[in-house]
Amino acid sequence: MWSKNRSLHLSRIAVAAFMVVLAAAAVAAPALTRWFLSSRPWLPAGAALPAQRRLWALFLVSEYASVPLAAVTLWELRGLLARIGAAQVFVPKNEQALRRISWACFAEAAVCLASSFYYAAFLVVAVAAAFMALIVRVVKNVFAEAIALKDENDYTI
Repeated sequence: MWSKNRSLHLSRIAVAAFMVVLAAAAVAAPALTRWFLSSRPWLPAGAALPAQRRLWALFLVSEYASVPLAAVTLWELRGLLARIGAAQVFVPKNEQALRRISWACFAEAAVCLASSFYYAAFLVVAVAAAFMALIVRVVKNVFAEAIALKDENDYTI
């Protein structure tokens, strides 16, 4: 039977798995990018080598600019889940974690928006990241209000 603890455990496993995938993708980024670019029909087979290298470098810059933002997000999620597992839900550290996650999503939206100038598909990711930032920001504001109410309740006799 599914329970709150199993759900929390699954979330922790997913965050850990994404950390491993992020590290592997960061290490393999040059090779993955080369493979991706070689399989795209929009890059003509006879394209000049400097043009191919420039595009490869642009993709790598975008990818490596995204790695720390994803790492911050995963690290904050890890801490958030640990505190929730310890029954520390409406605490200022969780509000701070959600704030950092939202700013990381906004920053990723900016990276992808800039990247859309050389590869239009990044525009879709930019919109998705901005939307995710907005959702996390709203949840952060709900947490802030809940923390304020909890603090007020704790001091009421």
